[in-house]
Amino acid sequence: MPPNVIVDIYRGCTPSQALPGGSPALIGVPGFLQPVVQTGRHGTANYLKWTHILYLDAAVDIRDAYNGQANSETIANADTVVLENKTSFVVVYVELALRSTPNVHIRAYLDRLQPSAWPTEAT
Repeated sequence: MPPNVIVDIYRGCTPSQALPGGSPALIGVPGFLQPVVQTGRHGTANYLKWTHILYLDAAVDIRDAYNGQANSETIANADTVVLENKTSFVVVYVELALRSTPNVHIRAYLDRLQPSAWPTEAT
């Protein structure tokens, strides 16, 4: 898929602070962002909730904090993804898709964080 966003990836997540402080671990990473709130946030998963999927090159070092279905205390260990327009997301789950094929890629399931100011043009 051709990229439709450029993101910065920060280590760690503080949900009460939508835009992380410090320097990003990765800067200017191209990806394809797809909104999927119908299946992620309003779907059947009881513990995993997401609003978007970010498709990335398989070499990108992006980290989730997934530690089992019932353990939601590890969100601080998840990466934060920030778009150029300052919309930010916590990384809920990361998977390597289509392994051992020419189309191998990463699917990062993201949950949008509340903007620090309203109104916003956030995705």
